[in-house]
Amino acid sequence: MRLIFLGTGAAFTLADDNFQSNAILEADDGGRLLIDCGTDARRAMKAAGLCQRDITDVYISHLHGDHVGGLEWLGFTTYFTQGLGRPILYIQEDMVGPLWTESLKAGMEALDFGPGTLDDFFDVRPLPATGSFLFGGCRLELVPLVHISSGDVVMPSYGLMIHAAAGPTLFTSDCLHQPETLMPYYRAARLIFHDCDTTPHKGGAHAHYRELVDLPADVKAKTWLYHYADGPLPDAVADGFLGFARPRQVFDLDAAAADEDDVASG
Repeated sequence: MRLIFLGTGAAFTLADDNFQSNAILEADDGGRLLIDCGTDARRAMKAAGLCQRDITDVYISHLHGDHVGGLEWLGFTTYFTQGLGRPILYIQEDMVGPLWTESLKAGMEALDFGPGTLDDFFDVRPLPATGSFLFGGCRLELVPLVHISSGDVVMPSYGLMIHAAAGPTLFTSDCLHQPETLMPYYRAARLIFHDCDTTPHKGGAHAHYRELVDLPADVKAKTWLYHYADGPLPDAVADGFLGFARPRQVFDLDAAAADEDDVASG
């Protein structure tokens, strides 16, 4: 099982060599699970030598445009490409309705045969908040987290605990710093990919580097950082992390040890 970052940048990245933080989980049987499909997805996939034909499954963590803005492209191009079936779409069940009615319906409802629905484009598999699903023989467990908390309005995001052969890998998705919630996952994980804001001032939507640097040393020692802003980055390795993940970097989740030489390439 391999994790390939299509991009590692924040929502508004403009770097020529980077895209939004979407990734692909590639199974040994050839299946490819697209983890989020943001507005940059088609160009990010092209830069990685991939296209819509290469995607068998999609997982959506939350409903921001840098994570769902490319679904119209993916849905239309698979729908209108002869011989392609609908990608399987895994998504937490409470987000299914809003994904269609508030993000996709206006642009995708009008089809040549009449009104379309989300099910015309994707094989939708709703999941409970603490559910899991199988992909490539591997169990992927949803990790319920808070992305934004604004008064009475809370935007959740669902990370993944990927139970790969060599041990669990935590992919946080976009989330606030919440060590109390995440510590059991940190401890259980063999490898961690963590949302990380690197802007000068800490905001209210992401874990900030200045917060993450205070995590226990043993947690940092198995953590890669992603979803960072354009521009200079802190010396994450000097601060005890594995480093900042790079676009199109490949991580072997079945490698025997969670160190840089064995896990990462590209």
